[in-house]
Amino acid sequence: MRIRDFLFRRYTLPAIILLVLLSALILMSLRVKERKGVDFFDGLLMEICAPFQKGSSFLIQKVKAGFQDYLFLVHLKRENESLRKKIAELQRENDQMREMALAHERLRKLLQFRETLTSTVIAAEVIGRDPSSWFKSVTVNKGEKDGVRRGMAVISPEGVIGQIFKTAPSHSIVLLATDYNSAIDSIVQRTRAKAIVEGTGENRYRLKYLLRAEEVDVGDKVVTSGLSGNFPKGLMIGEIKKVDKKGHGIFQYAELIPSVDFTRLEEVLIIKEAPLPPPEEKPKKEKVKKTK
Repeated sequence: MRIRDFLFRRYTLPAIILLVLLSALILMSLRVKERKGVDFFDGLLMEICAPFQKGSSFLIQKVKAGFQDYLFLVHLKRENESLRKKIAELQRENDQMREMALAHERLRKLLQFRETLTSTVIAAEVIGRDPSSWFKSVTVNKGEKDGVRRGMAVISPEGVIGQIFKTAPSHSIVLLATDYNSAIDSIVQRTRAKAIVEGTGENRYRLKYLLRAEEVDVGDKVVTSGLSGNFPKGLMIGEIKKVDKKGHGIFQYAELIPSVDFTRLEEVLIIKEAPLPPPEEKPKKEKVKKTK
């Protein structure tokens, strides 16, 4: 019994295959001998095989469609990566063009301001800043070979920036007007009160030696007086934001906001030669007519 069961399990699939082959041979022989007699068997075979053919066709179509979808997704992924690269490249070009347009606008304003000056100036670009908190300074790309010397005034269309502190053949260090060591002779534009503008180390100025008797108010503009020799007269320094007459002494305290945004310096002008103040006109003596 066990041997028969073993043989049955082992040879079941070959037996079925053999049975199918024999059935096919019988049907083929019957079909050759008498076509009409095998129509029933042909129909039966078609009915039996049709579901398998339909299933295999459906499976083949699904596999084909899946493969096509895979190829489409691979192509779409490559195309997507290519488009992303092109978009990134166009974005970089757009950013560069925008930066060029902004630089062109700044240079246009700088040139227009330069035409209003009677002094000889040198255009320079800010290429570095002092990272320490001890000094407020920037580095520009013009130096001794360009005619830059220590003490020259540095300005922009917005106003006073500072003075040349150190020089090298191709570079110079500008001591900003907000530094503790900076002092600029100035006048209050409205009342013509004289004072010295000193840096506070922050983005502020203070007026030194401003007499208590002078009338100054918040909002008054302070400009260069032209007396120090480095800065031409009338350059904007800042605007008074605080006035304090409390305390003792002959001087009052005033605080200024710079007219220049020192955090955004990019291009500056170095005054190479300050104009000489106009000569004072001597009063003409009237001739006295002699009477006979």
